[in-house]
Amino acid sequence: MLRNFLKSVVGVFLVIALVVVLFTSVENVRRLGDTEAKFTDILWITLLQAPETLYQVMPLVLMLASLLTFLRLARTSELVIIRASGVSALRLIAVPMVASLLVGAIAIVAINPFVAASMKQGEEMEDGFRDNRDSLLSFSREGIWLRQADTIGQTVIQAGRTNANGTRLSGVRLYRFDGEGTLYSRVDAAGANLIPGVWRLSDATLWELDNEGRYELISTDAPLDIPTDLTNEQILESFAPPQMISLWNLGSFIAQMEDSGFSGRRHRLYLQTELAKPALFAAMVLIGAAFSLRPARFGQAGIMILLAVLAGFSLYFLKDFAESLGAQGQVPLAVAAWTPPVAAILLALSLLLHLEDG
Repeated sequence: MLRNFLKSVVGVFLVIALVVVLFTSVENVRRLGDTEAKFTDILWITLLQAPETLYQVMPLVLMLASLLTFLRLARTSELVIIRASGVSALRLIAVPMVASLLVGAIAIVAINPFVAASMKQGEEMEDGFRDNRDSLLSFSREGIWLRQADTIGQTVIQAGRTNANGTRLSGVRLYRFDGEGTLYSRVDAAGANLIPGVWRLSDATLWELDNEGRYELISTDAPLDIPTDLTNEQILESFAPPQMISLWNLGSFIAQMEDSGFSGRRHRLYLQTELAKPALFAAMVLIGAAFSLRPARFGQAGIMILLAVLAGFSLYFLKDFAESLGAQGQVPLAVAAWTPPVAAILLALSLLLHLEDG
């Protein structure tokens, strides 16, 4: 049973991987066709991006593998012989269930860091060809670091804390560089407010590079405006997506976010959903088994496959809906992450017992 299930998993995974690589490469050729990227560069970017998509569709792979495994056993009458020997439906699916739980554990321990690293490297490689990232936000022990482009060069902003929207900074220090990377101005300020088009600094102290190569100290009591094209939406979108952070580093990243004043709810939700992934894998295997543990003489195999696929996509919809409620704070994060897979497991077990054991 284990050998048949793993063969099905590998076969379905390879087919879906081929489709993902094909469509991703076509899309990358379309998006990067006007850049200096060569075909080998586009192919390498595609291979770096593909693990993230395959990681997301892994529950579907397990459900289809479960369907194929039990349909194959039913077609060869092995399923009838196994059931006639006194093996219950629950014992029959025990091996695929345990295998799916182990695959889920391996996914969150080893595959997740690999996917995060490949996503990050692929995005950096693509950005190197497109050169379209005007801002970047990161965290450190010193606080928040924000980079923005301007008419002369770039401005690096360091702040101790911020509000949840990223529109009010405290303990601000700005480093302004020209196009050649030379620091021509530095500004220290007690705070900075983002208003349309400018950062408005309060209690600012300005150093500017004079013609002799020295920095002249200029203090001003009036608010100092630094031009910017940033909006609070762009600042919030500059966060590294939780998918690009290894599960092993996600906890410290969330702590740095919240220490800096940002909300880490979205990243905490992703952490909970990753921890619930083994339960999701087990639920998908149970769904596939519940619709395929029928002798071949009953027929209607096509209808059962269709129902299983619809049930799998319904679970995906329920999962996305629950995560949306969790991200908005309407339900606790643990409830949003764990309720869909646990509910799917219970419903699939109920259907399995109803159809097979009465």
